[in-house]
Amino acid sequence: MFPKLIAFSMLLIFALSSQFAYAQHHGGEQAPPVSFGDKQVTVSAALEPADYTPGKGTANLKIRFFDSNTNTNIERVTYRVGIYYDGQLVANQMFFDKDGELDLTVKPRSECGEKEPWRCTKYEGEKDLIVPNALTSSGNNPPIITGPVFDKSGTYQLKVAIIGATNPKTQTAQDINFETNINIAQEQKFSLKTAKGETPVAVKAFQDPLSSLQFSEQTNSISFAMPFHWEHAEHTQLVRNQIEIPKSFAPYQNVNGFKGTLNGIPLFPKDIQFDPYSSKNTNIIHFLVTGEELQIISGKQKVDSHSMLVEIIPESPNAIKSSDLKFVNGYKATISYDTRYGASKDVSFTFAFFDPSGNLAKDIRYAYSVKDSSGKEFVVNTGGNPNLLGINVPSGVDSRLITIPSKGAYTLQLILTGSGFLDFDQFVLASMQFDVSETRAETASVPTTQPSQTMIPNWIRSNAKWWADGTIGDSDFVSGIQYLIKQGILKIPQTSSGPASDTNQIPPWVKNNAKWWADGTIGDSDFVSGIQYLIKQGIIRV
Repeated sequence: MFPKLIAFSMLLIFALSSQFAYAQHHGGEQAPPVSFGDKQVTVSAALEPADYTPGKGTANLKIRFFDSNTNTNIERVTYRVGIYYDGQLVANQMFFDKDGELDLTVKPRSECGEKEPWRCTKYEGEKDLIVPNALTSSGNNPPIITGPVFDKSGTYQLKVAIIGATNPKTQTAQDINFETNINIAQEQKFSLKTAKGETPVAVKAFQDPLSSLQFSEQTNSISFAMPFHWEHAEHTQLVRNQIEIPKSFAPYQNVNGFKGTLNGIPLFPKDIQFDPYSSKNTNIIHFLVTGEELQIISGKQKVDSHSMLVEIIPESPNAIKSSDLKFVNGYKATISYDTRYGASKDVSFTFAFFDPSGNLAKDIRYAYSVKDSSGKEFVVNTGGNPNLLGINVPSGVDSRLITIPSKGAYTLQLILTGSGFLDFDQFVLASMQFDVSETRAETASVPTTQPSQTMIPNWIRSNAKWWADGTIGDSDFVSGIQYLIKQGILKIPQTSSGPASDTNQIPPWVKNNAKWWADGTIGDSDFVSGIQYLIKQGIIRV
């Protein structure tokens, strides 16, 4: 027990003195923080399983009230939770929780003959002894909500009012109100077509459905389109899709990571996460683009664009690195991380935990810290619950974005703290070293070819094809090519720019060239001649 107490004390010291790293919210969102005494408090909501779809049994809804500055929970909280779907109230109930993390079990039921759906919703659980009309979630059996909740795909709005905090007998001066969302995925079926046949894939779309999904044998890339109103990008927190591809799909059997573009603009490495662990039969590609990045991309586009055109491309093997850690209690962790990162300097890590039998360790709890080359610990995450130390991972696989200040060598330490509600007799530690070699900006600034040489990434073919078949307009194609040239992603022979064009009219032969090049009928030099013509005519400004 003594080593466990030492580890526990050290983790608490780290938690109080270090900056926390945050994971992305899968399936749920976090409300903007508000002032509460000397704290900046907020509410986050998350659903487990994160990829829950209607008709797949029960779901666990977690609502957390915490200080956003320190990532620590506010204790002894009275909540009033209202859940809305399509503007209609479907659930409304008060709850009390001691540790600030409200756990609710939801049993969706679609049968409801009432005009007001909330009348069909029932609540089960232990009544709190202090707070009138509230159910307590502080025991081992969380309250149960049964009714038309999470029975359909789409966005559910959560209106959470904090009625009391820290002491259930003392009400807050006035209710602290938050609004956040839970996105329920809809399942779609597609096929990846190759010369050897068709491979079925499943897509879980957490916003609007995908209108198409195609595979290119020439580039081994997947492309899809989905509706999106770019003028509303600033109000979007996360766009998310999940693609499940059979492990038997030959083109991806030796792939361990992916990169991607959105409307022709390269995405940060963290936006495309590859999970080969969660399923025995399928590999899962997670497409996750945050609102902050959507706003950056939106600034490079026309406001009348109402679609997302996404391409996902296999990454070179040396971009994703993996290491195995073994713990003295027989557990193992496989850590994969992306050595590239963007302006945010967030490195994407995936942790897959396995029990002594080699199975995914469901409900594992862990903490982690990162040290720089001098031994200084600058990131620590012990979870947000002081009464149950560690980050809970129901599936056994967790993805984290860890902010790295600069390139160099670092040490990552993982600490296994328990499983479910049970602590391990001793906290178990293991560590690994990793290197972050260069930032995205540095990568872009390194010349890879002579200035006079043509260099066209294969994934630009999809953009040319979409333009040629009318999926995207002339202005979108021109602005995309213009951006790619300025960023050094598309390299063409040096060409003098002509005066700005008054008409911006693109000759039909240029579009035909783009179509034939995308189909492989003509070579790179013919496609580039069209781009050079647009530069000379002042249609593309570089």
